[in-house]
Amino acid sequence: MSKTIVSVSKKKNSVWRVYYFDYDEDNLLKFYTKRINPLLVWFYRLKKQRLFSNTCDECLNEFKFYKTRFEKIPDRCMDCDPDLFKN
Repeated sequence: MSKTIVSVSKKKNSVWRVYYFDYDEDNLLKFYTKRINPLLVWFYRLKKQRLFSNTCDECLNEFKFYKTRFEKIPDRCMDCDPDLFKN
């Protein structure tokens, strides 16, 4: 899994920062922040992901997933269709 960008922001007259989740050397999911160039703000905003929830059409279980604004919402969960979530 690559970086999961959750926010791009700045406070008052501060520098722009991107906030994201990523795996460290021990394979633990950690929260990071990074200073970015103001010209890259729109790029990271397009890559930003949100946590969504949906109900599976086959097993009727609720599942959660991250999605960018341009991706489709999946109809089936990871248990019913594991190939759908592979990158």
